[in-house]
Amino acid sequence: MKFKLIAAAVALSALAAQAHAIPVMNDGDDGAGTGLQAQIDAITVAPSSTPGTSSVNVNSDQLDDGLDSYWSITGSAGSVTTFIVEIAGQSSSNTFGIYDRADKTNFVELFSGSDTSNDGFNSTITLSMLADGSIGLNSVDTGKNFAGNQFGYYLGTANGPTFYSDSSLNQDNSDQMVALQGNGLDTIQIPGFAAGVWTDNEFVLAWEDRLYAGSDQDFNDLVVMVESVLPVPEPGTLALLGLGLAGLGAARRRQKA
Repeated sequence: MKFKLIAAAVALSALAAQAHAIPVMNDGDDGAGTGLQAQIDAITVAPSSTPGTSSVNVNSDQLDDGLDSYWSITGSAGSVTTFIVEIAGQSSSNTFGIYDRADKTNFVELFSGSDTSNDGFNSTITLSMLADGSIGLNSVDTGKNFAGNQFGYYLGTANGPTFYSDSSLNQDNSDQMVALQGNGLDTIQIPGFAAGVWTDNEFVLAWEDRLYAGSDQDFNDLVVMVESVLPVPEPGTLALLGLGLAGLGAARRRQKA
């Protein structure tokens, strides 16, 4: 019986290995201590005993790949996206937006290459989706319709997406985005905005704008916060997790018997 319990645990471990986190460096081409962790620490202003030190670790606390591929809006009025920082040689051409889960060629740009952080209301945008799939930005219809209410995020150029939050769509299945969820412990202050608690319905999305294997891997090329959204796990990830948990539960029941 113990052997079966161990086997189920191994299956869960294998699942965890498949849905892995990706290493994030803090010393990249932009200089020592300029990576994502430093950027998250920099906007952390409380608790008062730890200003400048986030309780969120960019390596151990990131959402696993496969759990951050697709998203849906939870707020009735839409989802707000706020520019945090962009430290990239391609900052003038990088764009950020969403794409339809059903059709990656159907996309809506949220930020263009001319947008920056600490630019007042120009550094934030509200994304809304109507029941018929119409996409609106700041309450203005974009003329784009999505097939459903699930979407991915992308980093690209004026011509559209280059890298997708769904790593299976990227060259070499490269994971180009790190997602971090708030835990309600830290008060943060995004440049130009009032301070507020980083809650669990807010996520930091951080990108590499070069293919991960050939990049500096510091994920500071474009960093935004999205709120009133939740990730939608891919069906394959859910199925594997369900099988692993079912096996573990069955082994425990047999052990008790």
